[in-house]
Amino acid sequence: MANPYHEDSEALAINNTYARRFLARLALHTTAKLFNRDGPCIPISKHRILKTGYSVHLTEAVTMKYVAENTSIPVPKVYCSFLHRNSNLAGAWRYLSEESLQKIFLQLKDMIQELRALQPLPNTGVESCVGGSLYDSRLPHGALRFGPFKTAQEFHRWLRNNLEPTRIGDHVTDQDADDIKAMIAKQNGQWPPPVFTHRDLNPSNILNRGDEIVGIVDWEFSGWYPPIGNTRLRGLEILLEGEWQSILLSLFEPYPEELEMERTRSKWWGEW
Repeated sequence: MANPYHEDSEALAINNTYARRFLARLALHTTAKLFNRDGPCIPISKHRILKTGYSVHLTEAVTMKYVAENTSIPVPKVYCSFLHRNSNLAGAWRYLSEESLQKIFLQLKDMIQELRALQPLPNTGVESCVGGSLYDSRLPHGALRFGPFKTAQEFHRWLRNNLEPTRIGDHVTDQDADDIKAMIAKQNGQWPPPVFTHRDLNPSNILNRGDEIVGIVDWEFSGWYPPIGNTRLRGLEILLEGEWQSILLSLFEPYPEELEMERTRSKWWGEW
């Protein structure tokens, strides 16, 4: 039986030749055994990694190719991607000095600004770089993939399970009801065009050599999102406490109203 998670995604394959498929599968059963596996990422040589698993979608490889072709952000080179039996084959940070952290934060700022500078096509909604569905394992909905959504309003309505102000129950306090109504008003209001965002800039996805970022990996959560998606460097603001967290967040454009909207949404519908 076909796996619905990967349904209609075969057209997204890259360099999907018999020879590349054979070599990738051969490496999985030979040279991969010489290296330590890290989740779905399996080293098959010193410079190549094979990513495989049920949740690995072909959209991620297409996204890395898109970012590589349209920005200067260092991303892994995609040699090939394909479905095999309906599966896709496609470190922790060291303690750094204050000076090194500052340099890395500034590089992150430049990279995020470069992503934000990418121009969506007319009528782009909340969607992947190829106009398809999105993925985020942190969503409380339990959906494997979601979207695409034609508008930011449609996306936010989905996030709040279609709740409207007239359906707020008596089980919440007056203050909570006011907060939810303010959230819905913001979500239903006007939104600027979506921006391209990584959505998972945690330390394990930022590869550094000393104080230089040499790679951004794991683009499976990325896509076109409302601007609020770029205000949160997931994992980084949790890892860094106190002064460092403040310095990190001060480098990026603030979205106070959107952030308050997100706080209310996560309180009632869960973090993502």
